[in-house]
Amino acid sequence: MKRNYSLIKQLSSFIVLSAITSSVYANTIMQDVKITINRQNAPISRVLDDIEEQTGYSILVRNNDINVKKKVSVKADNKTIEQVLASVFKGMDVRYDVEGKTISIYKPDVTVVQSVNQQKRIVKGVVVDKNNEPVIGANVIDKGDKTNGTITDMNGKFTLNVADNAALEISFIGYKSQEIPTKGKMNLNIVLMDDTELLDEVVVVGYMTQKKSSLTGSVASMNVSEELRAMPTTAVGNILAGKLPGVSVSTTRGIPGSSPDISIRTGSSWNDQPVTYVIDGVVRDGGVFNELSPNEIENITVLKDAASAAIYGSRSAGGVILVSTRRGSESKPVFNYSYSYGVDTRTKNVSLTSAVEMGELYNRIRGDSDAEYWTQEEFDHMKTINNGWGYDLLDYVWKNPNTQTHNFSVTGGSKKVKYFAGASYVKQEGFLKPLTYDKYNIRFNVTVDLTDNLQFFAGMGLSNYNKNKALPEGADGLYAKLLRWQPWQPIYTDSGKPIDYDWIANIGASLNGEGGYSKERILRPQSVFNLTYKLPFIDGMSVKAAYGQNWNNTQYITFQKRYEVFAMKRTGGGGRRIFHTDDASIESSRYTNQIGKDYLEKEVKWSDDYQLNLQVNYDKIFNEKHKVQGALVFEKSEDNSASVKGGRETFPVYLTDQFWAASDARADTWGGGDASKKNGRISYIGQFNYSYADKYLLNFSFREDGSMRFAKDQRWGFFPAASAGWVISEESFFKKSVVDYLKMRMSIGLVGNDNVGGWQWQESYKSGSTAYYGETASPSVGIKYGSVVNPNLTWEKSLSYNVGADMNFLSHWNVSAEYWFRKTYDILGARNASVPTSFSLSMPDENYGQVNAQGLDFNIGYRNGNGKLDYHANLTLSYGWNKVIIQDYAENAKWIDVPVGKSRSNVKGYRVDKIICTQAELDQFNEEHPGYRIGGQSPELGMLVYKDLSGPDGKPDGIIDSWDKDILWGHNFPIIYGLNLGGNWKGFSLDLMFNGKLKEQKSFKNLAEGVEWNRMWTEWYTNSWTPETPDNWLPRRKPNGDAKTYLEDSDFWYKDASFIRLKYVTLGYTIPQKLYGKCFDRIKLFFTGTNLFTLSNFSYYDPEMGNGVDYPVMRSFNFGVDVTF
Repeated sequence: MKRNYSLIKQLSSFIVLSAITSSVYANTIMQDVKITINRQNAPISRVLDDIEEQTGYSILVRNNDINVKKKVSVKADNKTIEQVLASVFKGMDVRYDVEGKTISIYKPDVTVVQSVNQQKRIVKGVVVDKNNEPVIGANVIDKGDKTNGTITDMNGKFTLNVADNAALEISFIGYKSQEIPTKGKMNLNIVLMDDTELLDEVVVVGYMTQKKSSLTGSVASMNVSEELRAMPTTAVGNILAGKLPGVSVSTTRGIPGSSPDISIRTGSSWNDQPVTYVIDGVVRDGGVFNELSPNEIENITVLKDAASAAIYGSRSAGGVILVSTRRGSESKPVFNYSYSYGVDTRTKNVSLTSAVEMGELYNRIRGDSDAEYWTQEEFDHMKTINNGWGYDLLDYVWKNPNTQTHNFSVTGGSKKVKYFAGASYVKQEGFLKPLTYDKYNIRFNVTVDLTDNLQFFAGMGLSNYNKNKALPEGADGLYAKLLRWQPWQPIYTDSGKPIDYDWIANIGASLNGEGGYSKERILRPQSVFNLTYKLPFIDGMSVKAAYGQNWNNTQYITFQKRYEVFAMKRTGGGGRRIFHTDDASIESSRYTNQIGKDYLEKEVKWSDDYQLNLQVNYDKIFNEKHKVQGALVFEKSEDNSASVKGGRETFPVYLTDQFWAASDARADTWGGGDASKKNGRISYIGQFNYSYADKYLLNFSFREDGSMRFAKDQRWGFFPAASAGWVISEESFFKKSVVDYLKMRMSIGLVGNDNVGGWQWQESYKSGSTAYYGETASPSVGIKYGSVVNPNLTWEKSLSYNVGADMNFLSHWNVSAEYWFRKTYDILGARNASVPTSFSLSMPDENYGQVNAQGLDFNIGYRNGNGKLDYHANLTLSYGWNKVIIQDYAENAKWIDVPVGKSRSNVKGYRVDKIICTQAELDQFNEEHPGYRIGGQSPELGMLVYKDLSGPDGKPDGIIDSWDKDILWGHNFPIIYGLNLGGNWKGFSLDLMFNGKLKEQKSFKNLAEGVEWNRMWTEWYTNSWTPETPDNWLPRRKPNGDAKTYLEDSDFWYKDASFIRLKYVTLGYTIPQKLYGKCFDRIKLFFTGTNLFTLSNFSYYDPEMGNGVDYPVMRSFNFGVDVTF
């Protein structure tokens, strides 16, 4: 025991001596180096920068609670570092030590690890929490080599052998992970913050920024991760699907260049309530937003309630999406390049009949007396073509669709100049030859600190795309024909000549370019310039001038030509369905007549707009508790647009897509264009926030908008909003044993909508040809008045309420829940006013309507891990509904046609009684319903009959007409949800995104349409009523031209279309850095699959398609590489 005491004593003496020696050495260093600094009212961080620049030392501030933004004045001439630091931190309980070339500044209750003699690649450190308690078992992983790692000991300390330029990832359950560079450092002190510190993330809200913890309105935001930036997509809106509660994003179909429909919460008007998009502070349209590349976006914020969105006034009734593009950082240049290549396959269309099945169904429907009855010879012939499927027109024109994506970016900068530059290229080719989409994006952002108080920002972007379309009737129409067209008709002869099959053109030949082309080209340059000055004489106040200018040039080129098709020898029965395809069987030829004459037309549209903002901002904390923020803004915007088009037809000598080859005769030439338009707004804006101790939160904003769309005395609209929040978890009585963070919030606000068809306050004129003069009986061309003027036309307004709660609990969980209510009034609409028939003018719309909407948004998330295995899950749910309060209807309207008191999504139709299957059922039905008629038809075998609910006298009358229609579903708003799952393990990463809808009724009546000489839904062949199969679930199929009861809207054709879709899955692997050395910082391989599967009881076709033969949703498989260097 005595020897042990002696050892402890010797060890203690050594530690004390080492500490004294270290302290003496540190003091000597700090006294020998002399510096000169002269700063007035400058932040402490600026003075510390001066010290670093003059001494070559690195200064490490170890505590987050040391306020380096505090303004100080320092006048030091040839003073020691110690003297300067003493002046800077005068009155503050701050200490500083020297470790090699590092000066550590800390408050005395922070443990500082002293330097010991270590090898160069040995890194030691200590990990503590914000209360300076050691974090035991924290994971310390070498970012470049996931297999190299350790955990902290009982004192929070660790030792790890790493490369010179390694970065460490520090993580532990319940804490925010950190990434720490180690270059030039051997001793690290790391403070991990609770997960609730993530609430200190700053988001853009209107014309200011706020911490997430200070938000009182309904705001959802997401950072665009490296994985999302590399995701192959032609429209940036796709990356929002399922990510944010209250935001609905449709699944795009496979037409190249398609963009999703985006809406925020449930609509509350019969007019359009479009989402407003703000990119780097400048209002843009949805097209510009979707043309962005994920590669150029830093984060996206969605303002859902009026308290958040009202700051954008007249354009915010549909919600606001804010986009911040990427900025530079103080670092060496960091380059990133990613490439992906993907192949696409079709998802589900409706199942269609083969040629043989179609023939049998044709004969069943039309009977053997039909002149074109299928003969056995024709059946035998069809069985020799694709095993009875017949000619596959889609297969004739099919080409393998693919998508390629290139992304490149560089970011970096110094303390004064920071920059980001990025470029992207997407090339998408559809499976039909003319359908292609090429998109280019370029962006350059630079931030310059001209002085300590003056900052300049310039952002320049360019988006450009070229899109090729299908002729003569668009991709949807031609695709449907390829699926359904008569399967006995081939496209080409054996030598490749297009066959004439008695239509205006040959579908396959048109898609292969025989009939010309249609192209769309868009070029959009954009620019934003900001100049911000911090007033040195008023602490916390700054002034800012911002100017954004955008240009748009769109060009449409259409070249349509007739082409020769060849009539072939045809045999068989009356339908002559056996085509002979050898050239010797050509009987004649003609030119197609999808157009009257060959022609070339070009149209050019151009527009430009600008936005000017002048604003004053104030942001200051008083007594470390009272935080005050404010902004006053003047905003002016204006846009101009015009277009011109011209065309020529008839090519006398040579047919080519050049105007010089076309006839220059006046009769063969035309021109036109839209009227030149100008629109503008002026706005005055105020935004104010106050928080006490980050516990009690108040927000108020207003916006006064003036719009040219309305008359002068109706031009101005005032849109105020207010919100409040209470962070209950910051109260002294709140125990954080289970719940770490709890906030209640509520808001109220008024927003407007001027996108309702303005300008009706002005007198208008239009061309006409109905005037008769003199004794001539022919009409004369002239100008006549437009509609009656409405000088009282004004804003459509929405008053919104929102209450919500945000909570973090059990260290890993977070949840948010909201209820919202919106009352939209002064809705613009036509009135049901009676005017004399002799009154020649049309009546104007008026502001009179009202629709109320309400709903719920919910989000719950979970995050856990130990550094080696990290995983997360996030679920979003949204549900909303509405009701019409005021809307005109006809005086003698039936109850079902009265909109008041009903949802705008209600589903109307007949109630199905039965399918009359047998003669006994028919006799019984006639006995029970004497005189029963549907559209003049009497009941018959195989007929779908409906319930007789009412009549003109309010009682059933045996006649099925509009009096018998009912509300099948009072509303049809689905629950919209998204589920995100992901994780990381030993360099592998996995990210899955599911989205879907619940409780939505969808009609598949479109499958009852079509004609019997085309392919039809297979169920009509296998499951429609026949005398031999009277119990089949579909009614008897009737010939084209006959009356059909089954074509009425009824509950027979509706089915629950709830679904869940695997929107995307991304699997990545980061190759260990030891395999490629210092050449690259990171190499990651990844696979991304989109729309891989959909689960739904709606089994007929994809539940997000409008029709069973629409151009389909595409399933994509993409492989790529992401390199940082």
